[in-house]
Amino acid sequence: MRAPDCPSADECTLVNIRREVFADRPALNDAIYEQMLQQLQGNGEAATESEGSLEKVAQKFIQEAASVSDISAAQWRLDGDAKKLARYGDLLTITVNTYLYTGGAHGMPVAHWLNWDLTQEKQLSLADVIEPGQEEAFWKLADESHQQWLDTQNTDKDFRQNWPFAHSDDFKLDHDGLVLLYGVYTLGPYSMGEVKLSVPKEKLKGVIRDKYLSQTGNHRD
Repeated sequence: MRAPDCPSADECTLVNIRREVFADRPALNDAIYEQMLQQLQGNGEAATESEGSLEKVAQKFIQEAASVSDISAAQWRLDGDAKKLARYGDLLTITVNTYLYTGGAHGMPVAHWLNWDLTQEKQLSLADVIEPGQEEAFWKLADESHQQWLDTQNTDKDFRQNWPFAHSDDFKLDHDGLVLLYGVYTLGPYSMGEVKLSVPKEKLKGVIRDKYLSQTGNHRD
């Protein structure tokens, strides 16, 4: 989508929104829509007020860009994309990616992973897959993976102090274990991009609920 008076895509504010729609899974489609809506309105985070639809979000963005066109030559851009990332047993992971540019050196990319239990037809949080009482043990394992990642990046003492370990709500399960996703500016500067920390499957026994950990992955829908 672009402004009605836009002569070409190279000169105007652009809004591109795409999302995969899953047949016979209305609750999943609604969850994806809501996640996309929140990210596009809140610069990747939950918005305080909702525009109600992706179309209204796009229209508002174009209007806001037009309101500052006299003082800014930047070509504003808003992108959204939601699609299947992986499936591990009955756990389907959707990646919801957004990108906002309103001027400056670079835009702001944001990615969140939405996990959906295909049997129960509901969204799962990380807390749902961790065994009760094993939260501390899980984050200790994740911290160990972070330390290993820091070693591979040859980071110095200052870097480690400035970019400490943090928790993440974004995860996916696969044959090798569990992967945590961290957005830009979370565990490192923008130039490092997103960071993924992997916790090996053998270390997760007794920490992640067995019904999720022991599933077989890479099913085809």
